[in-house]
Amino acid sequence: MVKDSETSQPALVLRLWEVALIFKEGDTVRNVSVDIVGLVVEVYGETVCLEQENGVEVDFPASALVLERDFQAKQDFSVRKDADSRINDTLYEGIITSLYPATLEIGRISHLSVPPISGVNAKNWENLSALQKLNAISSETHVPVADWIKASRPGSNPTLSQLQLSLLANRKRASK
Repeated sequence: MVKDSETSQPALVLRLWEVALIFKEGDTVRNVSVDIVGLVVEVYGETVCLEQENGVEVDFPASALVLERDFQAKQDFSVRKDADSRINDTLYEGIITSLYPATLEIGRISHLSVPPISGVNAKNWENLSALQKLNAISSETHVPVADWIKASRPGSNPTLSQLQLSLLANRKRASK
């Protein structure tokens, strides 16, 4: 019969080996919860020692850290540049250019209200793609992007104008 103490040792060795594979000296890592970024200077056991820009070294459990490049990748909301991701750009641009200024303003204000993420540069409204703007409007108005697309098609019911007028009227009533 295998004892717990015998099974815990290989598990501990495996965890230490996994930590050694994840972080190595020279990696830039981030502790998201305390917003500290630094360069890994040493890995010992399940603890990682990192040096901050100001030269101060701090230790964290490896489980509290992420690679900075992975963090930045998850925060990157830029539009992909490949051909497949651009297939509907004309459609989205057409919708955005057909929206009333008041509807666009709802999206712009929503975009401005997104709390900043430390270490991530926010984009200005003007620098967003048409789809990103449409997503901001959809998020704030609770009208799915698919509904905006459907309303923009000829012969749709409601039309894009009707959808916007209804939405703006409901927002006005709700604000009273």
